[in-house]
Amino acid sequence: MEPCKKNMKEQKKKESKGDIVIQKFPLRLTGEERRLVDTLRKEAANLWNDCLDLHWWLYDVYKVWTSASEKKQWYNATTHKLHSQTIQSIIELHEETCKRTRELRAKGEKQWRYPWKYKKFFSVKYKKTAIKLTGKKLRFSNGKQQSPLVIPQPKHIDFHTIKSAEIVWHKDQYWMHIAVEVPKQKQVQGKKDAGCDLGIIHAAVLSDGKSHFIVTGRELRLLQRYRNKKLKEFQKRISRKKLGSNKRQKLILRKRRFLEKMERRIEYLLHSISKMVTDWCVENQILTLYIGTPDGVQRNTKKKKKTRKEIRQQLSNWSFGQLIEKIKYKLKLRGVKVQLVEESYTSGTCPACGEFRKQWNRNFYCQCGAAGHRDVVGAVNILDKSVNKQLTENRELPKIEDTKYRRVLLTPIVPHNGCKGAVA
Repeated sequence: MEPCKKNMKEQKKKESKGDIVIQKFPLRLTGEERRLVDTLRKEAANLWNDCLDLHWWLYDVYKVWTSASEKKQWYNATTHKLHSQTIQSIIELHEETCKRTRELRAKGEKQWRYPWKYKKFFSVKYKKTAIKLTGKKLRFSNGKQQSPLVIPQPKHIDFHTIKSAEIVWHKDQYWMHIAVEVPKQKQVQGKKDAGCDLGIIHAAVLSDGKSHFIVTGRELRLLQRYRNKKLKEFQKRISRKKLGSNKRQKLILRKRRFLEKMERRIEYLLHSISKMVTDWCVENQILTLYIGTPDGVQRNTKKKKKTRKEIRQQLSNWSFGQLIEKIKYKLKLRGVKVQLVEESYTSGTCPACGEFRKQWNRNFYCQCGAAGHRDVVGAVNILDKSVNKQLTENRELPKIEDTKYRRVLLTPIVPHNGCKGAVA
């Protein structure tokens, strides 16, 4: 029977011709529905903790690792008040985490640990069989011992494309993450490589050696500065209120709502920037994109006396990690490979003579007479360093006429109480 089951699973994977994407939306729950979801998350946490106990008990006593099939024999809908498919999803997640950790530790990465931390709450997962459409509402079954969760069907989600769902707690609110299948996007057929230089003023600068593309990040920086300024005002006003007073609680609630709004705007900007990067790679038929990672830039900035307070704040707000993840996610759907490379000395090394010269502004200048855009030079050098394993000499500097600019526009933010700092 086992070979037949494997063949059926492989056949189902082959039949799935589309891409799986995640659609997210907040849940507007009543008091009774919220208590139900709280109970489900606690029960899911109990199941996760039981998986940890069984996993470590068998290893400590018998020196054997448990498998997903063995855990499913121990735990089912009679031991935990959840849908059977939800129980299987949590068990499979535990097994997948253990398997990935085992593989990484076998490669020498000993810092990875097997799951060990107990949970008070855990995300509730639903497979396709636990989701039904009744009229214009989605019904999520929670087993015979719990009442189902019924929510209105989002207009932008087709029920027949739903593959799975998950209830997630985020920013004092429940969110529904639904995995849907969308038509597979056209894959890139080219064989060209490109380099990408990330920055604060220019969020992403791309180059394939001939054409260059700059996506400005000024709107993102202005939005972060506006958020920091308003957050400072909120904190000052909250500190003046008496602990436990209604006015203090109202200010804290206003601060949370403001931060949630800013988070959504920043998320929109990051998605827009990553989409521009993806569109450029598809348009220029880029097969491999090399992204320079500025991992060490944010470290130990407080110890550097020459680093101004404003610069330290900009570096701490720099969300290059989120941008990289979004770029990788979007390019993977188009068949483009993304490789992270070390980018030291790429923005200051001259492509013509190979000498390094520290740059002080956006314009690149070298003693040999070469001049150009510093970030574009950085993208070209990242590409050269990735392809040739080192920075080479006697190369032409990028020309200004071969460079295109793009920016993301946001609706203006109307400041409260006459506060300046609106974003255009």
